Amino acid sequence: MKNEKQYNIIVLEGVDCVGKTTLAKKLESELGFQYLYTPQPPIASIRKEVESVNDLQTRFFYYLTSVIAVQPLLHAMTADNGLVIIDRYIYSTFAMHKAMGAKVKCVNMRQLPILWPHVGILLTADRETRRQRRMIRGENIVACDQRIEQTDNWLDLAQEIYKTYKELTIIDTSSLDINQVYEKVYELFMEKRRK
Repeated sequence: MKNEKQYNIIVLEGVDCVGKTTLAKKLESELGFQYLYTPQPPIASIRKEVESVNDLQTRFFYYLTSVIAVQPLLHAMTADNGLVIIDRYIYSTFAMHKAMGAKVKCVNMRQLPILWPHVGILLTADRETRRQRRMIRGENIVACDQRIEQTDNWLDLAQEIYKTYKELTIIDTSSLDINQVYEKVYELFMEKRRK
């Protein structure tokens, strides 16, 4: 018999402007999931400094470190079958940096000492939908993410790299509203819990 505890982490992955944070916040309010993102404090406090180094490998290892550094918090959040929704996790670290040209193969992702999600969702959207959503977001874009979010070729490549992670269930949000996406994720989550 499977332990219910193993189905308490949902990870939302994908490029910018596909609906990850909006969906995570809805899962938090509707189902009581605890919301988590990386990097978390105190690692988050040096993000701008790391970005200012302007070195891709340094950036990759910073974000990788942020995933590893969040493990004690994640363990605490999942204690007693706590439900956690993670807005970008290990797959984003690898896919985005690989798309940017980082040498991510120097790290065996599968051997990292991290909690792995029990439900992994890859949210996608076509280029035009992402552009429209980006315009709506406007100035809400974090400064160090601007060069990535505004480079469609990187985003398109990253989206294809994400698709190589077969454990992620793909949901194309291009023509779906948040409620439709929420229903799909809810059904997937409940299906996994029943198995």
